[in-house]
This record gives sequence, C-alpha cells and structure tokens, in this order.
Amino acid sequence: MPKGAMPKEPSMDSDKDAIRELLHLYCFHMDEGRFAELAALFTPDGQWIAPYRSVRGPTAIEAWLTQSVPPSPRRMHYVMNSVITVVHRDATAKSNYLVMVEGADGPVPSVCGTYADVLARTPEGWRFRRRELIHAFKGEMRLTLP
Repeated sequence: MPKGAMPKEPSMDSDKDAIRELLHLYCFHMDEGRFAELAALFTPDGQWIAPYRSVRGPTAIEAWLTQSVPPSPRRMHYVMNSVITVVHRDATAKSNYLVMVEGADGPVPSVCGTYADVLARTPEGWRFRRRELIHAFKGEMRLTLP
C-alpha cells in the first residue's frame, strides 16, 4: 500500500459473500453439534431468539443449544433466498430456512420459516448481533424444551 494511503473498505459484494458464509457456518455448526463454534458467530451481546426461548451472549447461547439440541436424531438445516442489506459496518439479512430431522423411514421436515438477522462487522469478521427464528410451519422438532 502506498505511503499515506488508507486501507480499502471491503466491497459490498465481498461483505455479502462473507455474510452468506456466516449464515451457512451457523447451519453446519448446528447440524454437527459444534455449539461453542456456533456461539462464537455472535457478538458478545448477541441475541438468539426463538418462539420458545431467547438468550443473550455466546456463553448463554452455547449452554442453551447444548441443553436443547440432542445429538440424535440427526438434523440438517438449509438456508436459502437470503436478502442482505449492508450499510457500512452493519447489515441485515432475511432468509428462509428448512430443518430436516432423521426419521425411521428417511428425512422428515421438522420446521421452516424465516431467519431475521441483524449483523455487525467486527475485527473477527461479520457476526450476528441478533438472530430471530420466525416459524412458518412447525412439525415435531425433536428438541429438549422446558
């Protein structure tokens, strides 16, 4: 970089690619039971909100998911139709999701809906400031809920 030049801000396209990667990492970490890594995708004050529970901060998110998402049956999260808006160091994303759960005769749809996300660009990269799960249709989720 030439002397006195300012570092270039990431382009909106590269920001959107990084945010899509974040959305996908969330799904892989959830499906693989890697809840500490999933929780690290949130800002220190980040919120995870579902119709049945809301928690704040990576430690609480990891604890809640460890308690409520059993290793069996296996599940697979799909995220699609993402619309991402980036404004400087903040962003929003709205995505459809579908969760399939392992059944006796093959995969069974469990729940689908919308993720409504508020994101922040941090020194570590893009992170969830707020992730809300909005259920559209819900079947047997096979979770351990209070």
